[in-house]
Amino acid sequence: MSSSHEQKPSINSVLDLLAQQFIVISGGKTKEGYSIITFPDTANFVDLTDDGYEKLVSYITSVPSLQEADLGFVIIIDRRNDKWSSVRCVLLRLAEFFPGLIHIVYVLRPNGFLQKAISEVSNKFFKEEFKFKVLVCTVVEELHDYVDATELTIELGGTLPYFHQHWIQQRMALENYSNETNSVSSMLNEFTERLANDSVDLPNTKEQSADLLCRHAVEYNKLKKCFAEAVKKGETLLCDFKQDTDTYHGTIPSTVTNVTALERLLVQMEETEKVFDDFWEQFSGRLKQCHSLRAFEESFNIVQCSLNEHLQIISEMTDVGDSVERVKTLLDELAAFQKSCEEKIKLSEDLLYSGGQLLTSKRFIVLESIQPKCDEVQRLTQTLNDRLEKRLQTLNKSCELQARIQKASEWCAKGVMLLGSEPADKCISAEQSLTELEEFMSSAHHLKVESPREFYSLFEDTITPETKPIVTQVLQRLDDVTTMCDKRLASLKRLINKPRPILSVNPEPAIPIHLANNITKISNGVDECDLAIQNDENIVTKTKHVLTELLYTERQYTAELGSILRGYKDQMEFSDMKNLIPSGLKGKNEVLFGNLESIHSFHNQFFLPALESSSSIESVAVCFTENREKLLQLYTYYCVNLTRSEELREAVGEDNLFFKACQEKIGHRLPLGAYLLLPMQRITKYQLLLKELLHNEKNQNCVTKLQKALDCMLLVLNNVNDNMHQIGITGFHGDWNDLGGLLLQGSFSVWVENKKDLLKELRLKPMRRQIFLYQQGLLLCKKVSKDNKPMYHYKKYLRMCNIGLTETVKGDLCKFEVWLEGRQEVYTIQASNLQQKQQWVSEIKRVLLEQLAELKGEKIKQYISTFGKHVNLRQTNSIDGQNETGSNRNRRPLSHHETTDDDSSDYSLTDDESLDGTIKHKADSYISLADYNALRPTDATLKRGDKVDLLKAGSSSWWYVKVHGSKTEGWVPAAHLEISGRKSSHSSQSVCSHGSASTE
Repeated sequence: MSSSHEQKPSINSVLDLLAQQFIVISGGKTKEGYSIITFPDTANFVDLTDDGYEKLVSYITSVPSLQEADLGFVIIIDRRNDKWSSVRCVLLRLAEFFPGLIHIVYVLRPNGFLQKAISEVSNKFFKEEFKFKVLVCTVVEELHDYVDATELTIELGGTLPYFHQHWIQQRMALENYSNETNSVSSMLNEFTERLANDSVDLPNTKEQSADLLCRHAVEYNKLKKCFAEAVKKGETLLCDFKQDTDTYHGTIPSTVTNVTALERLLVQMEETEKVFDDFWEQFSGRLKQCHSLRAFEESFNIVQCSLNEHLQIISEMTDVGDSVERVKTLLDELAAFQKSCEEKIKLSEDLLYSGGQLLTSKRFIVLESIQPKCDEVQRLTQTLNDRLEKRLQTLNKSCELQARIQKASEWCAKGVMLLGSEPADKCISAEQSLTELEEFMSSAHHLKVESPREFYSLFEDTITPETKPIVTQVLQRLDDVTTMCDKRLASLKRLINKPRPILSVNPEPAIPIHLANNITKISNGVDECDLAIQNDENIVTKTKHVLTELLYTERQYTAELGSILRGYKDQMEFSDMKNLIPSGLKGKNEVLFGNLESIHSFHNQFFLPALESSSSIESVAVCFTENREKLLQLYTYYCVNLTRSEELREAVGEDNLFFKACQEKIGHRLPLGAYLLLPMQRITKYQLLLKELLHNEKNQNCVTKLQKALDCMLLVLNNVNDNMHQIGITGFHGDWNDLGGLLLQGSFSVWVENKKDLLKELRLKPMRRQIFLYQQGLLLCKKVSKDNKPMYHYKKYLRMCNIGLTETVKGDLCKFEVWLEGRQEVYTIQASNLQQKQQWVSEIKRVLLEQLAELKGEKIKQYISTFGKHVNLRQTNSIDGQNETGSNRNRRPLSHHETTDDDSSDYSLTDDESLDGTIKHKADSYISLADYNALRPTDATLKRGDKVDLLKAGSSSWWYVKVHGSKTEGWVPAAHLEISGRKSSHSSQSVCSHGSASTE
């Protein structure tokens, strides 16, 4: 198709062609919902040029909505009054150019005598020549067998109302309105782009921000007015369209199509207006907040300067006064200054309030500078208040000091005057003098001066270098006057002292005091109430919630897998983005995605429908037990291949253009690596949901089936986990098929004793070995680290048919021995705990006895039973590393404790003999892009937005981190993390995906 027809032509460009009714779309549809396009029986179709035909058919096919156009079209060619050559002309043009899907072409054949004669030949020719289906109808009634007559116009024997000129008028009005809305939208876009550029740099003053906001607000209001007028015009046009339908007393499909298109335009206008209003709210909020920030900063500068000035003034107030009158004057001055300070403090409080309002409001700009300024104002205000309070206390003490000095001086003057009176020479005058002197001495208590030291201590902060000599002088004078008064008292007492008879005084009897000790003790018994056991209704509710979660997450999981396949895998095969695919990625779909398509097909076609059709808990449990082998096969292959997929993604880079383009196209928040972890998370989630169902279930039949389903899922997890360890084995050149199935794997301390080894006495240090137990042998490997990934280097292979077993070793219950014939070589193996040792011993014993039975050709079940019931040979520790609980433990897989070391081997020791070989990494701060649920005991669970520190870097796919604000540490996928402070291109999208990606 030429470039001139790539865009939809306007109605004005095809108006003449439409008027001649070469092609008509009447609004009729087939039973399947396909739009009907009619080529009316006009003899002038051959006069239509190819360019005119392409324009006309492009316009006609653009009339239906995109959804209807995507369904396809049905073509009706009416040539009853024409020739077969005309039919052929139309069909050839359809075959050459038609911008849509043609389901079938109905041909009303020519009715001429000669034309009937050649109809058979022409009909056969048409069917063989064209790719689309062609059906020739002899009469109109035959066409009615395929298309309902109510969907056909009167010309085709139908009842569908269609008025061509009226339709053209509506289309012109619709297109004119569409152009007007486009013009308004362009104005909005130009305005928003200009505002976006203006908002890069914020104004530096509040006047500039206010002026800018005012100018843009005027433009905004004008655009809103234009927008409202356009919407009003569209609503008026819509009423006219609907009124035309009422005029013809019935529904006109062609008009309905136009009404739908117009309503769609109005909806687009509404959405555009909402986006525009949101943008204006953001932009105006940014300017308003900038205005508030600049006003705050200006007020801060004023308040800060004022507070500093007042602090300077009060720091210069050092005069404490030298008299009571002077101190009172200073207090009056301080009161006036304090009133002035209160006004400034009020301004500072208002400033702090406005700053707090800004900090708690919705943030449109960076407001980090406000808090330090608020802290500074608060500090200055507090300092001013403290100094005012201290100044007031100082002046009050100074006032008290001066009052005491004044009273002391007056007292001393009175004492000197009293002592300076004539000496008493008569007894009567001596007694009077003694009484006056005692009264004078007793009046000294109001001076409150016990000693000079206490006086100095009381007024330590008030006494200045200027007042200290005065205080010292007054204290000395007090001491002198007191001493002279004491001497005068003693002299007067000796003068008037005469012997007097001693009177006998009989003491009165003491009055006994009775104390009441009656204490009433009240014992309040506390009734202990047992907690009510959860009733059956709550249990049923919990069960329903678990089942709802199972179905919801299964649907979501299936949809996510589909989006990965469509968004990435299909784009690699069929998309026009092939030129973006890195050369290292081409042709490696199976490595990158593994069997993800098979997993999706299984869940979408079988497992999800089975869960949805389940009518009871028993049927849900059966879904898992019946599909155990399929789940085991699918997820084992996928998880084993995941390592190859990670290596491939590391080689081509997670940030290559193709991955980024696909991610943006399908709207994923996280890169591909994060979504490829979904199957691992899902297969882990099943056993957790089954545990919850089992915990809440009371019916014994349901419990049995649920326990069986749970065991199946744990078996799947165990096999997946073991096989993921197995892929790390290197250096083994034997045939893997000869080993048989993998039964157990684990990490052990191993001592080797060889009769031919003369240095065996010196080998006291054990070797750390990763041991893999197969049906046909034991594989001993040494764990090494390559690129921070666990690898197992092959060391020794012991065939099961050549070994013997010693179950117990003296001195250590966790040890057992395997040895070759004649104990030429003895391998002492120490398990991490007794449970792990018992499991391995039981499993090795079982394999040996089965081989013995095969050799003898007889069953030895009775012999096996003498060893008691052995635990199941599988481990319960799977990808998520959860501890298993529940009933029937002896039938369930190995507990978490036996495989803790192995499950964490991805990140633990880098050498068998080393206890600390971890490579440390610079601690950088990162932010979690989405939720991540721990898959193993060594993993850390993250929530979206969590801040973490990078402690160790494994491969580029796994990092060891520490979560801020908690003691949580563990491994997480690197794809879930982004450097703190970097603006993510995905941050504005809401999500839901780990929100999607981890919504299990």
